[in-house]
Amino acid sequence: MCLKNLLRTVVELGRATSRLVAHPAQARQGWRWTTIKIGFSLWVRGFFTLAVSRDLYAGTPVVYVNYLDYDVAAHAFGPRSRPALLALRRVDRALRQLWRVARRVPEHRYDIYVLADHGQAPCTPYLDLNGGRRFERWIFEEFLDARPAEATEARPQSGLAAGIREQRRATPALFQRFLNYLEEDFLRGSDPEADQQDGVRVISAGPNAFLYVLEVGAALDSDAIEQRFPGLAEQLSRSPGVGFVLARSAAGPLCFRDGKRYQLCDSEPGPFAGRPDLALVLQGIADLMRMPSAGDLVIYGIDAPQGHVSFIAEVGAHAGPSPDELHTFILHPTQVTLPAPITHPVQLYDHFIRYQESW
Repeated sequence: MCLKNLLRTVVELGRATSRLVAHPAQARQGWRWTTIKIGFSLWVRGFFTLAVSRDLYAGTPVVYVNYLDYDVAAHAFGPRSRPALLALRRVDRALRQLWRVARRVPEHRYDIYVLADHGQAPCTPYLDLNGGRRFERWIFEEFLDARPAEATEARPQSGLAAGIREQRRATPALFQRFLNYLEEDFLRGSDPEADQQDGVRVISAGPNAFLYVLEVGAALDSDAIEQRFPGLAEQLSRSPGVGFVLARSAAGPLCFRDGKRYQLCDSEPGPFAGRPDLALVLQGIADLMRMPSAGDLVIYGIDAPQGHVSFIAEVGAHAGPSPDELHTFILHPTQVTLPAPITHPVQLYDHFIRYQESW
């Protein structure tokens, strides 16, 4: 495998050099794709496939592999872009190889499942909409230039770094995928997608951004945010590149869209009215806003007037409730019966646990 991938790497570098000579203006994007292609589509995918093939031949009871190619390419170039579709075809070839290996060892009686944990929505980077101004800095420049009122209660562990620790103990939620963008070690250092002033921190994490008031121990509800920053949620929801804003209340999640406030529920679905999957969307938002580690305000670029918007430099995104992101698939053996309908990953736990009971 190593020799094969080395030869492929040389070929890809040669092709990239030829493209650079022919189209020097596209050098940055070209080398970016070459790096992704060599790193993920050749070496990482090849290593994963080789390792899983070895485990299948050995009869390992449970084997799990996560192919990264398509997700990485879709973030960088868009979910329907040529690089993303090429990456998808390479993943298909890797799956075909694993299928052939499993058929060669029928005595191990493998059942093969193919799952997607999320979709991808095409989006526009916020920087392209606002003259290169970062969203988290723009919020301070436009709305939070005054120092907020002093608070008496300390908030020693706030923000997403503490939230990642908490997430390990919390109930899995539909929108916790936003944590995929962040790692604790990254948050300890200089964060290029966050800004903090006067006890307020704003973090961009893809098509969503999170505003935290750091001095307060518990997550603030909409009334507390309104006292500190009057009209902030409404103004943000009318801002370019913003689809809607979420906040907490005693009665459940609030949604602000185009300056209007909605108490999200079946009878008042707000911007999600008419969605055939309304119950799933509302449940996912409720799960998200029950997490203390989620922002005191959660700001989405999904469904902005300009189309889907990501607050970081990506043209494919997943972390919100758009149909492209939310709905996935699972392929399973024909003799297997799965829970129906599947609306949450935890529904699959019991199904796969039964395999352990049969060992």
